[in-house]
Amino acid sequence: MSYGTLLFLHVLSAFALVTSVGMLVAIALALRGGRYTGAASSLVPLAGVLAPIGGLGTIIFGIWLAVHVSGYSLTNGWIIAAIVLWFVGLGLGGQIGAGYRRARADGTLAVDSTTLMTHLLLVLIVAAILIDMIYKPGAS
Repeated sequence: MSYGTLLFLHVLSAFALVTSVGMLVAIALALRGGRYTGAASSLVPLAGVLAPIGGLGTIIFGIWLAVHVSGYSLTNGWIIAAIVLWFVGLGLGGQIGAGYRRARADGTLAVDSTTLMTHLLLVLIVAAILIDMIYKPGAS
């Protein structure tokens, strides 16, 4: 596969991932406020599809790019940082999913403050990944 195609798929996956994170934050705030719960709940399946597609796409195509491009290596610090942050984000996403499952089991559809804080941490992790990918600190 060409560099351009790999980069396009990597960036497209990143857009899907960022979109899902933004949707999940909006859904959590809507459910927390008690308003628009029907509309917010109807968006959960879409966010639930975009998150794994974006997450898997970014890591698969990102690693593929690192192997494919001669100037990159999986041992570059900024690539290692992105992979570590990706795994941290994966763990946070699992905690967020558990928070939504708890809310559904309670029948309240309201996410707790811990889940909201986890959303905030996930937003910060995704922002750190984007900054890392754009500026590539330590790259020559």
